[in-house]
Amino acid sequence: MRKQVRLFILLLVCLGAAHAGDPEPMLITTTAQGKTMDQAVLALGQAITDHNYSFVRQQAIDSRLVPYAQEVRSVRLVYFCNFARMDRVLRLDPRATQMMPCRVTLVETPTGVDLIAVNPAWVSQNMPVLHDECQELKRDYQSILEEASL
Repeated sequence: MRKQVRLFILLLVCLGAAHAGDPEPMLITTTAQGKTMDQAVLALGQAITDHNYSFVRQQAIDSRLVPYAQEVRSVRLVYFCNFARMDRVLRLDPRATQMMPCRVTLVETPTGVDLIAVNPAWVSQNMPVLHDECQELKRDYQSILEEASL
């Protein structure tokens, strides 16, 4: 279990190092201090709905890779989407599939739950057609994560 979490974090660090000089941060993060994983997932679901997005699904990071009883419980993935926005950006550029649907990774720590999302504005830096939409999506992510962490 810990090996899988370390591998995931190492992957994020490596991706960040490859683009360290970029003006946009690679990740958008916050911490839900004092919350359990179940409380954080519930708060995130409510924040998603409050910001006009639809909850799509949640799963363990190793879902379908190991038997259900052996899944890592301390790392969850939550997927959500605003389908009208998805339709609009896919019409602009099919590469938008890299950012849609939206995903937040939740990592349980001794002090709470970290909420981590890849910054869509970072992903779209070399996609001028999508960059404005992704800037707006970034602001939505920040608002959703901030609300979920309260």
